[in-house]
Amino acid sequence: MLSDSKIRKLKPSEKCTPSRPDKYSDQQGLQLLVRNTGTKTWISAYRFDGKQTRLTLGTYPIMSLAEARQANTEIKALLADGIDPKNKKRQDKLANIHAQKFNEYALDWLVERKRNVKPRTYQQDYNRMHKDVLPHFEGIVLKDVSFEDCRSMADEIEKRVNKDGEPPREVTRRTIDLVANVLRRAKRERIIEQNPIDDLKALYPKAKSQHMKHVDIHELPALLQAIEGYHGHDQTRLGMKFLAYSFCRTIELRMMKWAHIDFANRLWRVDIDNLKIARKHVVPLSDQMLAVLEEMKPITGHYEYVFYNTGTQQPYSEEFINNALDILGYAGKQTGHGFRHIASTNLNELGYMGDAIEKQMAHDKKSSIRAVYNHAQHLEERRKIMQVWADFLDLLRDTGEVVDFQTARQQIEKSLQSKQADSLQNADKQTLIKALLNQGITADELQEYIENSRYT
Repeated sequence: MLSDSKIRKLKPSEKCTPSRPDKYSDQQGLQLLVRNTGTKTWISAYRFDGKQTRLTLGTYPIMSLAEARQANTEIKALLADGIDPKNKKRQDKLANIHAQKFNEYALDWLVERKRNVKPRTYQQDYNRMHKDVLPHFEGIVLKDVSFEDCRSMADEIEKRVNKDGEPPREVTRRTIDLVANVLRRAKRERIIEQNPIDDLKALYPKAKSQHMKHVDIHELPALLQAIEGYHGHDQTRLGMKFLAYSFCRTIELRMMKWAHIDFANRLWRVDIDNLKIARKHVVPLSDQMLAVLEEMKPITGHYEYVFYNTGTQQPYSEEFINNALDILGYAGKQTGHGFRHIASTNLNELGYMGDAIEKQMAHDKKSSIRAVYNHAQHLEERRKIMQVWADFLDLLRDTGEVVDFQTARQQIEKSLQSKQADSLQNADKQTLIKALLNQGITADELQEYIENSRYT
């Protein structure tokens, strides 16, 4: 028989191998295996239906000698009743699984989720789980979760209406997706037979999309003047200006990194890498956008992000532009995202290439292959569009009134041509040759032109 003092002294013998551990017997078929790693495992050896069988009980010292003997005694009692202990163990395990609470299983799913998604996605799921899911499913067994339980959770979220009486529909739908993912895993693992949340989202259809609030073109000059005179933080003032000039998404502005700015080629290579699916495109930088960035350099140039809140030590929050517009008196009239609609509408009115405008708005679906490979399409036309748009905004701001679109276009393009002519006159030969090659002229065509010019 074994004793605790004897067990503590046991070490792997010279004959001990990974496939043949040392074996020490106690009583009634209870055995202790000492493996070559030093691990000590309790085994109950018994015969059932004429077959010799072994059942692992646990490891020493986590399971003591007394506990191992008690477990072995219970196995012998099952054998006396004609019950196979192995089947009983499986049945007990299954019963424990079926008794598992939804919340326990959901938290286990969340741990797995953290390993497979980006930090931003995990944090969103974590917040929704703890705010809206776990409190609602408290005490409910996983296999007993019903369609009505899930619907009740969704209805609770819908009660959080905004000042216009509208429910947070997108939050409702995403939380339903979250619960559905947990239940899908349970179904795959055969813990439940059906996913009770199927088709629930159909009861909460997407809210009709509305354009982000924006001022009318006739109110735009006053808005631009108000932004120019903003007395808050310089970063916020410059952020509003850059957003108006670039008509980018607010999240793209907030997540812009200095490493994304290609000053030499006057490009901003948008690469939002903390979204579920990365959004990539390029934005040509107008003179005005470059001027904003130059003003930002002394403020945040030594940080990773361009618009960086030095107080909180992180990029600005989602509302920093909208809050500033509210302070300027444009609450309910203009949002940061609204600048995109203003630009899209009025660039079309100015008569520029529709495809180029759409490219600049980055309206390709995020996941489409076309979006990845064509993000620089119509780049030269887009350079022109970005400069014209910035000059158009400055014209509205400086004159304080809306200029006729065609008059404005002619005036701005004439100014652009003048600038281009001046820059060509002052450019050196290498710069001119490079510019011609960038326009698609081949080296052979350039050589032919040079040779012909000698005789003219």
